[in-house]
Amino acid sequence: MKNKINIVLILFLLLGISCTVDEGCRKSKTVNMGISFYHVVNKDTTTVMKIDSITVQGLGVDSILYNNTKKLSKILVPLNKIVPESRFVITFDTIKDTITIEQTNTDEYLSLECGCIKVHSIDTVLTTNHFIDSVKISNHTVNTTNAEHLQIYN
Repeated sequence: MKNKINIVLILFLLLGISCTVDEGCRKSKTVNMGISFYHVVNKDTTTVMKIDSITVQGLGVDSILYNNTKKLSKILVPLNKIVPESRFVITFDTIKDTITIEQTNTDEYLSLECGCIKVHSIDTVLTTNHFIDSVKISNHTVNTTNAEHLQIYN
């Protein structure tokens, strides 16, 4: 009887150890591109700019990512996981600009339990220039870090 109890306890212990969650699954699996806004004071000086009102909509998908959001200096947007191009319409107060990001999409393996996530490498950024003066790619690799990837200047 004592041996049966010991065997049952060992089986429960082994079952508990085998069912632990992989630490990689606890990490964020959300991949967003960070965009920060700057104002050019003169050719040597820029300042962080807070947008009075911003609306961001993905083109080709029915999604409004930010809707008349106030006083933002940074936004996070998801890139297209299927095709190598993402397009957004950004409305700064009442002025609209379209941003096109050409990117390379790659699967990044996390683990057997967690699967893969799609990461991106920004190749080119094109924009209309109604409000936006210029765009600089500050970090080409878009992954789960929510870093600044694009700097938009006005």
